[in-house]
Amino acid sequence: MKSNDIGIAGVASALLLLAGCQCLAPRAEPQAKMPGFTFERSVFLEDAAENTANASIGDLDGDGDPDIVLAKGRHWPLRDLVLLNNGQGGFDQRHPLGTEADRTYTAALADLEGDGDLDMVVGNDRPDPKRIYFNDGRGRFEPAGTFGRPEWATRNVTVADLDGDKRPDIIVANRGGPDNLSENFVCRNDGHGRFPACVVFSTDSATTIAAADMDGDGTVDLVVPHRDRGQSYLFSNDGTGRFAEKRPVGPSDAATRAIAIGDLDGEGSPDLVMGDELRGGAFVYFNRGGGTFAEPVPLSADKDNVYAIAVADLNQDGKLDVVLGNDSTPSAIHINQGDGRRFATTPLGEADGAVYGLAIGDVTGDGCPDIVAARSNARSVLYINSCGR
Repeated sequence: MKSNDIGIAGVASALLLLAGCQCLAPRAEPQAKMPGFTFERSVFLEDAAENTANASIGDLDGDGDPDIVLAKGRHWPLRDLVLLNNGQGGFDQRHPLGTEADRTYTAALADLEGDGDLDMVVGNDRPDPKRIYFNDGRGRFEPAGTFGRPEWATRNVTVADLDGDKRPDIIVANRGGPDNLSENFVCRNDGHGRFPACVVFSTDSATTIAAADMDGDGTVDLVVPHRDRGQSYLFSNDGTGRFAEKRPVGPSDAATRAIAIGDLDGEGSPDLVMGDELRGGAFVYFNRGGGTFAEPVPLSADKDNVYAIAVADLNQDGKLDVVLGNDSTPSAIHINQGDGRRFATTPLGEADGAVYGLAIGDVTGDGCPDIVAARSNARSVLYINSCGR
């Protein structure tokens, strides 16, 4: 997922770079087209293919237009990229984040210090520090310290207010392995956008963690999907940001890279969408209330190797739809037919590279949610939603 306002968002026609200028041009790759909406236009967001791992959308410079951050590097140092919206869905103003090339997997946006601007939490793989950047209000970011430990094999950071103090805290997903500790952490905000202490809440190998009120008690819970053939868990918040109680979710040998949360059946409780490399494809787990889940319902073909998932109402019918970002096969849009159990499916984009991250938001300002696909081994792309116009 990675969603947070917890949320994250995304966007699409081809971009040619001529003499440093961005110009829209039609792309040859197949685009999604269904009754009521299309994604027939797309824009490349990068000059060349790089190891981009994730995307975030938010108004960074206070002009009312959503901007984009591309998190870059993964295992190889690169500089993250800030793309400022010109008000028409173009991104001719762009600059690298900070001065350091890092092995970044996630750059999450939230107002960490309470000044009304979106700041940035950057989750880097080891041996790089995990960084905090404060926004100057104009989309420029200054280093504001670090959190956690450089030796963590961090794959994702999520921001959410876990203890009810109106300040976003950080949840860190670390992947386990022969040389990596399988420990995931909660880092509390001290009220000034600093995170001096991090506490272990899970010892499961993870590459993403989702945050939402899953049991209806008004507090933010955490879902930790197991990355390496193990049990996934729902960790229930006791109201103070502690997570002593956990319940199993899904199979005992899951291999999950991606998760998203949303009320797909319209019954008022958030459901789960989870990929599973071992079984192939993605599955919907409907919330039965109280943080318990029904048996999984297959969403996609088992040939899909799902790297990223996002949910949003793409065709503006009041029902949440699902976007799956795949590796080496076209990504896909699944349009909810009403009850979250039936979907009309259409491919999105081509099979080049791996879609490591998705973000959804109205980047062009026409009222239609667009999709940003962060790709490795292919250029990241913005898919533009026409809403059937």
